[in-house]
Amino acid sequence: MFALKKNVRNNRPQEVRVNSGRLRGRKLTFPDTEGLRPTLGRTRETLFNWLRPNLVDARCLDLFAGSGVLGIEAASIGASDVVLIENQPQTARHLAPSIDTLGLQDICTLHTTDACNYLAQCSQPFDIVFVDPPFAATALLEQAISLICQRALVRQQLYLEFDQQQEPAVTALLSTFELHQSKTTKAGSTRSCLIATG
Repeated sequence: MFALKKNVRNNRPQEVRVNSGRLRGRKLTFPDTEGLRPTLGRTRETLFNWLRPNLVDARCLDLFAGSGVLGIEAASIGASDVVLIENQPQTARHLAPSIDTLGLQDICTLHTTDACNYLAQCSQPFDIVFVDPPFAATALLEQAISLICQRALVRQQLYLEFDQQQEPAVTALLSTFELHQSKTTKAGSTRSCLIATG
């Protein structure tokens, strides 16, 4: 526990690799800050196997971008327009150079802003939306899903990643908005589901 706190305090950069597509094997760096945990490689492999047929020329939203690996991997596979939302300036400062280095300036747009504020002002829907907020932020997860559904901001697939302790809240959200899980997977205490909305 002490070592973890020390690493966070020293803010040593971490790395995650893109799993698939034309950028497979390329690294993204991100700050070692509390609550920032990129989706595990095996979970991403499963997710993008599910999504691959729908990604070509898709418009995607990576709502709590963090390292940016979900949005960037979507671009790597074939998405034509990816919007990444990250509210922490320090994290965004790591993500912006990755977009440039990988040559994704024409595909990826990064906004350093609050996710729910962005959703409240967004008018153009996305084909695929990735929702992976900090696991401690159940209220944020609930607010984000509510805004996405109320404003009809996803046309095809909604991806949720959450902690097992948040399952009751997620189940309630699915019931409220009449959403049905088409695919599910888990890794340790992490739960992931894909919801077909189109």
